[in-house]
Amino acid sequence: MSALLKVLAVVIAGACAVAPAAAQRADGDPGGRRMQGGGINYAPQPGVFVVVSTDSYAQTVRLRGADGKTADVYVNSNVYDLSKLNAGDRIQVNFLEPDGMNNRLAAANIWPVK
Repeated sequence: MSALLKVLAVVIAGACAVAPAAAQRADGDPGGRRMQGGGINYAPQPGVFVVVSTDSYAQTVRLRGADGKTADVYVNSNVYDLSKLNAGDRIQVNFLEPDGMNNRLAAANIWPVK
């Protein structure tokens, strides 16, 4: 009987370990908002993007990658002043790595590209 309980405990522990990972994968890229890759703990590679639009109220900028995909990127006011950006501007962006508390796509640094 004790061997059966040990096997049952291992099966339950394994199921508990897999469930959070499955939930993360299922929630990793709702609505296609990631430009590249996907997943809850994934940040796109730094690169040059074209500004499609800005939303100063939401502190976001919509960017288009070289592959044509677009995504909204949160920009903290300490990172860059969104009022300096216009549609069509080219900018280089480094992204923050999302964590368990906040999985939105966010900019760590932004530089204008001439």
